[in-house]
Amino acid sequence: MNDSIDESTALRLLEALEDGRLDYLFQAAHVDYGEREGYSGTSLTLGLPRDAVTHLLTTVRRAQGLTILAGAWGDYSGWITLSAELVELLHWIDIRAGFDFGSSPDLPEDEIRHLKNQILIEEVLPLGLTSGELIPANEIDRSQVMDAARRMLQEGTDPITEYERWVLRFFDMMQRLPELAAPPLTVERLRELHAQLSLDEALGGIYRATEHVRNPGADGQGAAPQRIASEMNAIAAYGMDNQKPFIHPLIKAIVYYYWIRRVQPFSVANGLFARLVAHIYEYQQGYRCLPCTPLTRTQSFEWAVPPSDMAESNFDVTAFIIKRLHLFLNAYIEAEREINTTTRRYRSLCARFRGLDINQRQARILDKALGTPTKVFTIRHHARSRGLAYETARQDFLQLVSAGYLEQTKRGRVFEFRLAQDAARRLLPFLSA
Repeated sequence: MNDSIDESTALRLLEALEDGRLDYLFQAAHVDYGEREGYSGTSLTLGLPRDAVTHLLTTVRRAQGLTILAGAWGDYSGWITLSAELVELLHWIDIRAGFDFGSSPDLPEDEIRHLKNQILIEEVLPLGLTSGELIPANEIDRSQVMDAARRMLQEGTDPITEYERWVLRFFDMMQRLPELAAPPLTVERLRELHAQLSLDEALGGIYRATEHVRNPGADGQGAAPQRIASEMNAIAAYGMDNQKPFIHPLIKAIVYYYWIRRVQPFSVANGLFARLVAHIYEYQQGYRCLPCTPLTRTQSFEWAVPPSDMAESNFDVTAFIIKRLHLFLNAYIEAEREINTTTRRYRSLCARFRGLDINQRQARILDKALGTPTKVFTIRHHARSRGLAYETARQDFLQLVSAGYLEQTKRGRVFEFRLAQDAARRLLPFLSA
């Protein structure tokens, strides 16, 4: 096999390889490779241009059936190559995809709703900081505005700041995931979703006409306005079509997020819109609990960081995708841990108050009141956090007042409840250690 190949034959061979006419040969005789990031062997190219060798290796990998993603993201293109780590991550995530917040037989529905509600609140708080005009000057300011928004979501009060309005809008849409995920993500549907998300009706669903977006941050300036329509058509087709080779839906969800952020099709809320679309796509693909897991609670900044090679026209994004898949896996693991923790606390709560003729919601109210005697409770907060009808929440308090465990006062039009003065002494004989 040392005979030389003439130039015309070599050229036809390379053309056949690039056109995919030799794919079956490579797929039948699988060729191993060791690199995951870049091409470590391209320094030994015998003087050939590195770009040419890179192009050839990319074509070979595609022919092998190893490339599971190859396509344009905005004005750049990235590819993902198969690796043992990538396959293992997708395997473990898919094993956990059947996770259900209702998996614990001990937890009643209102406890599950409360847990999911609290997780979702903590998820949306950092996301809202990327929208609107709010830029906290320091961590103290950031903490204060997030605390105020948290109270707003928990109490069900009206938002005051632009940040709170963004948070509430995104929170409400995330709670409507089953409804929002029903229609397919066509171009028209994507624009409808942005219109529902946007606080400014004049900007909702309208493609950006300016050359650059406001406050572009790490996502760059976005695609040129004349290219946005075609990019959005490509984004919609990417999610709805079945690509060959197969692309795992979670990889598509990640690409959705960063592709939209790269193009920045609208004047406002591109980051929130990208996150919403990614979650809707996850839900559509059968990952029903993933959007409600603690994905960004501890990784919000890391998740939002775009691919490091965005300045390049072509690059291997495998390591970047692997890192984001780890966040998906950790989110499932953390959700399972929170279910277990909540179940243990619920069992302990029921055991402590089993001597009283009260339901588990009333036991939780008394538990909090005994722990913090100055704590004030409202019907609205109780109903919202537990997903109860107002009258059901009202009866929980009125029965505790009638039993003498709580006292009721009125501030303006709102009824407030707190621990009665002698309630701790009266309750002590009935409480288990």
